[in-house]
Amino acid sequence: MEIPKKINELIEQRARLAWRLNSADYKLTEWLSKHGIDQEIEDYDYCGGCKMYVNPDSSAQRIREAILRH
Repeated sequence: MEIPKKINELIEQRARLAWRLNSADYKLTEWLSKHGIDQEIEDYDYCGGCKMYVNPDSSAQRIREAILRH
């Protein structure tokens, strides 16, 4: 079976977005760790945690709240 052009574009888009997400998450994780905030956040919300994929808005809000509490 040949890969339809639109499907191939979606595969490429998904890969590019995953690289961007991983890069942003790495930088965020470094910052949280540097400031000792990583201890106040569940693993699933940062450092490659699944919630940034399956529930990104709630995950982002929990991280914001942890920063504000710190």
